Amino acid sequence: MELQNQSDIKKNFNAYWLKYLEPALWQKEKLRQKYVSRFWLMLLISLIVIPMICIISYLLSHQSRAAFNPNILFLMIAGAVFILRAPYHQYKKQIKRDIMPIFIAFFDGFEYRYAQGLTADEIEDSRIFPSFDTIYADDCFEGCYQGVHIRVMEEKLKRYYRTKNGRKEVTVFEGIAVELDLKKMFSSRTIVIKDAGIFNRIKHFSNMERIKLEDPTFEKIFEVFGTDQFEARRFLTPAFMERVIKLKNLYKGKSVQLSFYEGKLLIAVSTNQDMFEPFSFFKTNINKEKIDRVFEQFLTIFEIIRILKI
Repeated sequence: MELQNQSDIKKNFNAYWLKYLEPALWQKEKLRQKYVSRFWLMLLISLIVIPMICIISYLLSHQSRAAFNPNILFLMIAGAVFILRAPYHQYKKQIKRDIMPIFIAFFDGFEYRYAQGLTADEIEDSRIFPSFDTIYADDCFEGCYQGVHIRVMEEKLKRYYRTKNGRKEVTVFEGIAVELDLKKMFSSRTIVIKDAGIFNRIKHFSNMERIKLEDPTFEKIFEVFGTDQFEARRFLTPAFMERVIKLKNLYKGKSVQLSFYEGKLLIAVSTNQDMFEPFSFFKTNINKEKIDRVFEQFLTIFEIIRILKI
């Protein structure tokens, strides 16, 4: 797909929204209302059942002269919260599978896949992710733009820690991974990571040299390490660095890290915000602002490719 003029592509997308996306979202309104009704019914039942069980448990414990166990209440509430999440997650899964393929079809040659992401080897080879034990993949968009193969994936990495109370699961990365296949346009390795001062130097970048850049804004946010000063600066142009900062802002990312390696560029955007959510649950589905936000995220990725090709 070729996207040259951004104003033209936005006009085309607005027309696409009116013709395909808006009608499809209207068709999902009954589905949304069904799941919302199910949620309110389950909430009502919980508000009736939980107090009744607690009262009965209290009366029985009082009758047997045993102490009332407050953990019963906490377990009941935790169970109710878990059950109440079901309508939302069922609706989310169904609408994503129905709507996202329509959205991504605007970009010719792109496909939407549910629950596919990076492999463990790919994550480790990039050297920009923390240590992890488990991978949870969500959305995946895959296609080709100006001869560059692209994968955009929503990822969550978790690690297990042993404590005196048992094993604890901690999220070490949550966000978006964007992989661009640059067809071996470089032979060196360059890593762009969040500026963490001296802590970056004691990580696993000891075999790389620090690369100084001329953009003061970029230097405040990032540190760059690489095996080839010339190749690193060839890619990290002022225009490219500006796009990386814009990408961070568009994804509302806490941090953005990049790895140029093995002919690929992998961009990791850390954010705890739900991404690629073109729908609402308690409000109407017809929310073009959410669709536009996802659209802008894709345009920024395409602009990075355009800059790299130049």
